[in-house]
Amino acid sequence: MIVGEAWGEQEERSLQPFMGVSGQELNRMLQEAGILRSEVYVSNLVNARPPNNDIGQWIAMKKKDITKAHVVMRDKMVLPIIVEGYEKLLKEIDLVQPNVVVPVGNSSLWALTGHWGVTKWRGSQLRLDRHQSPEMAASANQNIVGNPPKVIPTIHPAAVLREWAFRTTVVNDFRRIARNLSSREYSEPKWNFIVRPDFVQVIHILTQLVDRLDTADLEWIDFDLETKANHIDCAGIGWSRTDAICIPFMDKTNIEGYWSLEEEAAIVYWLWRLLCHPRVKVRGQNLLYDCQYTHRWWHFVPHVAQDTMITWHSCFSGMKKSLDFQASILCENYTQWKPDKAAWKEGG
Repeated sequence: MIVGEAWGEQEERSLQPFMGVSGQELNRMLQEAGILRSEVYVSNLVNARPPNNDIGQWIAMKKKDITKAHVVMRDKMVLPIIVEGYEKLLKEIDLVQPNVVVPVGNSSLWALTGHWGVTKWRGSQLRLDRHQSPEMAASANQNIVGNPPKVIPTIHPAAVLREWAFRTTVVNDFRRIARNLSSREYSEPKWNFIVRPDFVQVIHILTQLVDRLDTADLEWIDFDLETKANHIDCAGIGWSRTDAICIPFMDKTNIEGYWSLEEEAAIVYWLWRLLCHPRVKVRGQNLLYDCQYTHRWWHFVPHVAQDTMITWHSCFSGMKKSLDFQASILCENYTQWKPDKAAWKEGG
């Protein structure tokens, strides 16, 4: 099920969503991704045409735009037509029972998930998050059972027509959607991520990785630093698609740091043994930044064999080269993680 924002001129004439040139382009992109338009139910957040074709006329983005007619929905002030459209949309979803709902556009993404910014969240594996006012909850369908539908947002075809560079990305999103049509379950691997480890865990993993390099059982190490106040806050080490450890150094609750002086010295020593091993190939994103910090504070430079930012930009110079964008294209399982980083920056 594809959910747009509101009607345009062609849609208002035909009383159907996704008509005209944007609908034709949607059909072409679906076909390229292996999805038939006949397999897709289409709707909008509001099946009506907003003034000047701008749904922002119904959603107050600034305080000065709020009037007495506006009501609260999620974290925004909206006109009642948005609430009414959203209630009808939820009823449509309950009737259609799609496995995947595809919001195209900011307002439909926000209504269905609470997130704003479709260019940031596109391609992410999300879930339908029902916002219900007390009135909506009282009249809700009580027979809804099981997992909510998957939600995988992408960019509106009308935006693709305005910015043709979006097209390849949107087709890729539809290919991800095509792979997820068979059920409401995301097929995620079993992640083995170690966070907030103790000293024994860190030393055990680092020595084990060095031993594997010694025996040629391991070659590539993925490496990433996060920094704060010109110091190393934490180091991420990955050695497979599903195994990684985050080694903290700064600690919000202890100004002296996460480790004792002796423990930190031992960890840095084993990081040197790992990242400067004669056999190791270190890979990361924009590692020139990270290497400045390892050189300044740890007095070594890892044996870098690949910088994913440089590789990506060399192959696809016309596309964004940020890590989250690369992941949205290349990773089988992807959900935007930047909000996690924002929470971390605030002290989480």
